[in-house]
Amino acid sequence: MRFKSNGKLLITSEFLVMKGAMALAIPAKLDQELNVTSTNTDFVYWKSFDKEDQIWYEEKFFLNGGSLIYHGKKNKISDLIVSLFDYIHRFNNPKKSIGNEFIWKLNFDRNWGLGSSSTLINNLSKWAKVNPYNLLFSVFNGSGYDIACCDKSNPIIFQKKDDYLSFSNTTFKPNFLNNLFLVFLNKKQNTQKSVQNFLKIDGYFIDEINQINDIVNGIQNVKDLTAFESLIEKHEKIIANILKMPTIQNEKFPKYNYGVIKSLGSWGGDFILATGNERNMDYFHEKGFNTVKKMSDLLYV
Repeated sequence: MRFKSNGKLLITSEFLVMKGAMALAIPAKLDQELNVTSTNTDFVYWKSFDKEDQIWYEEKFFLNGGSLIYHGKKNKISDLIVSLFDYIHRFNNPKKSIGNEFIWKLNFDRNWGLGSSSTLINNLSKWAKVNPYNLLFSVFNGSGYDIACCDKSNPIIFQKKDDYLSFSNTTFKPNFLNNLFLVFLNKKQNTQKSVQNFLKIDGYFIDEINQINDIVNGIQNVKDLTAFESLIEKHEKIIANILKMPTIQNEKFPKYNYGVIKSLGSWGGDFILATGNERNMDYFHEKGFNTVKKMSDLLYV
């Protein structure tokens, strides 16, 4: 059996999406694949390949009661797999997991923050025939927008209010699309740590959510680059004020005078959005940020 799920980027509403804000999210053109093969063994065999076809994780899991155990050195990946199967075994006979080989193939750099965990969870939910959102929430805090993107090939508007999730297809093809670039900051941000830190901040952020919702609506209907830049600048200031952090442009790229820079996802790592033209992107190359992609090359826009 073969499954695949697309990666994603959250373009707006970082953090506030967990408090009910509307969010523009766009699936990536790169995915993670899962191949499950039945074997005549008494264990679960798990092997993960990166985009260069190099093995970056490998483990055998054995059944102990209703849970899986492993004998290798304790690590977060193995613990995550055990937790995911603990949830799956609430709905499936644990013995059905045994004797299967799970081969995973990432088709994007696992440090890019495109969703190596969410695509794993979505693929595994397809195999186990369980609700992917419930499987996600059994192990992680978060909104679920990343799961919503997994089986899409177009932008979506996502919203989570309390326990109710909604998402709808949208379009994002402005006439300045060739002026939108994604720059990788050479480090993967710990999403769960960032989320946990945000959830410690007191407040319902009603005014901020209303402002972000207006910005999201504005972005969907924006006609020119200058208006778009004004919207994302306003967005950056709102989130920066909540987090008590400087914007990424003020902190790391104050001399970038060719356009506007916006953080994406967990602030401080992964990708940023930069406006400008291809020649302007030399600014980032000169600073050692060599992964620079046109938005239209990386995402389904």
